[in-house]
Amino acid sequence: MKINHKYLALMVATLSGSAWSAGFALNEQSIKSMGMSQAGRASAAADATTLYANPAGMTQLTGTNMSGNATFIYAPADIKNAQGSQAGTNNGDMIPPTWVGSGFITHQMNDQLTIGIGNFAPFGLSTNYENSFQGRYFGDKSKVKVIGIQPTAAYKITPEFSVGLGLTVSRIEGLLSAGVAPLPSNPTLEVNGDDISYNYNFGMLWQIAPQSRLGFDYRSKTDYNLAGTTEVKNLPVTGFMQSYDASLDISTPATFELSLSHQLNPDVNLHSSISLTQWSVLENLVIKNAGATGSLATITEELDWKDSWAYSVGADWKMQEGLILRAGLGIDKTPVSDSHRSVRVPSEDRTVLSLGLSYAINDKMSMDLAYMYLKEKTAHVDVSKTTPTGPITYSADYGGVANLIGAQLNMKF
Repeated sequence: MKINHKYLALMVATLSGSAWSAGFALNEQSIKSMGMSQAGRASAAADATTLYANPAGMTQLTGTNMSGNATFIYAPADIKNAQGSQAGTNNGDMIPPTWVGSGFITHQMNDQLTIGIGNFAPFGLSTNYENSFQGRYFGDKSKVKVIGIQPTAAYKITPEFSVGLGLTVSRIEGLLSAGVAPLPSNPTLEVNGDDISYNYNFGMLWQIAPQSRLGFDYRSKTDYNLAGTTEVKNLPVTGFMQSYDASLDISTPATFELSLSHQLNPDVNLHSSISLTQWSVLENLVIKNAGATGSLATITEELDWKDSWAYSVGADWKMQEGLILRAGLGIDKTPVSDSHRSVRVPSEDRTVLSLGLSYAINDKMSMDLAYMYLKEKTAHVDVSKTTPTGPITYSADYGGVANLIGAQLNMKF
């Protein structure tokens, strides 16, 4: 069993070395904001989605407001200059097309107080390489999904200044799998787990001038302790499989956002945003396997992520009564350093371009549409490890793009 535990430890280390190789925040909670590359997200306060972007913005909404949306994400990769110790393919289709949705409702209690509740996905990650992928021993499948529910209240302290606070209850689910070495039995390891935790969202909205509005939003970090299982299959002993109770402590980062919206004239509004995501909470990844011995009992991998900034500018134009057009430009910095980039989801700095529109169906109902294009700088991956059968290497250049199409329905009562 000594050699079996050696295989197990190496496979867990493979997972921990690449599980969080790119930022995995989702920002598709508002289709209006998406149409402007998230510019003005904390200051626009145009519909019920402000509950997520800045809860203080709910005081700008009268009556009862509902918003529901869905975004389709297609993110193919172009893998070039691939080299490695093992043969294989490099199709670049490891991120499956996916849908992300959210829903919000707000209700004005009186002239000062507004309450609401939202359901959304703040973080998510999914990769699934082809079975013959050349770098398959450094990453295979990964899936992370976070779903949050946030009851929220906002209060207008003065006609010009409002505050808002929400408590988010969120559930995280994670699954990671990887192979260990080029062996006939194809040994693999799979770790899965889940947890429920809490954080809070605080916002301020200030009408600094008749045509200008400043918004600030802070979302606290969330600490999770995932509990699940570690399963090892197809070890070089026929029919052998080992299972352990596994745990993983991890945090999703706090975020700060500052936005400014300015009415240039009755038909045109200008928006800008700057945000900071404290990805540096991901210093190390530690997987603990109860009942395991030796190096398998606790596997620690250094991540060394860094805080990252995002910037965006955008505008909306009232083309005619009931029709508003939008456009935006953004820069999104990666939290991943060159020395810690791996094949799970290679990440580099991104440029964001977007277009959008709003159409008023009637006095009580409107629809938003948006298209967003993200282009990543070429990301170089260069990884190696030692296995029981010898050293394995893989390197490649990843060129990443993403196309997002979103739609949102808004209703007022």
